[in-house]
Amino acid sequence: MQNEELARIRMGLEEAIQAILMLRSEMAQRETRMGAAFDQQVQSLRAEVGQFRHDIRSLVGGASAQIARESRAALTPVAAEYDRAVTATSAQLVGASRTVWMWFGAAATTLLLTLLVAWAVLGYYRRELASAQDALQRYEDAIPVVQAFHASDAVICGGRICTNADPAGQQAGDRQQYRQARPRP
Repeated sequence: MQNEELARIRMGLEEAIQAILMLRSEMAQRETRMGAAFDQQVQSLRAEVGQFRHDIRSLVGGASAQIARESRAALTPVAAEYDRAVTATSAQLVGASRTVWMWFGAAATTLLLTLLVAWAVLGYYRRELASAQDALQRYEDAIPVVQAFHASDAVICGGRICTNADPAGQQAGDRQQYRQARPRP
């Protein structure tokens, strides 16, 4: 009778041990999958930041050349028109100095307006570049926060961050009201 009871207890223990081993195996597999998913997300974020940096560098690198090309393209027709107008006026109206001075005034005004427009376009591109650099700086400033979140045992719950606080962790704040989160398992 005692042997049967011991055999039943032993069989129950073996089943419990097998269940615990299966559960441990499943937990290890799940942890591996979660780690791979987090690594993939971090890698994706790094790739996007790298692409963003590349885009900004190409934008900044090509901006001055593009401004120079557009300025030349805008000034070349005006300069050619100015040259034709002065030549035709000089040949036809050598004796009419007042008319020649009026053409010079119109050409100078056109040139000043063209330079004003070129200055405005240059200012616009500078502001756009500054805005893009500010956005890049914000992304770079966010990287340590994302890395800290990834390293902590924390999740987002209800639009806020919930952590598994470490009672033995560092304390922070003017009243020591904040505790360091446990490392991610």
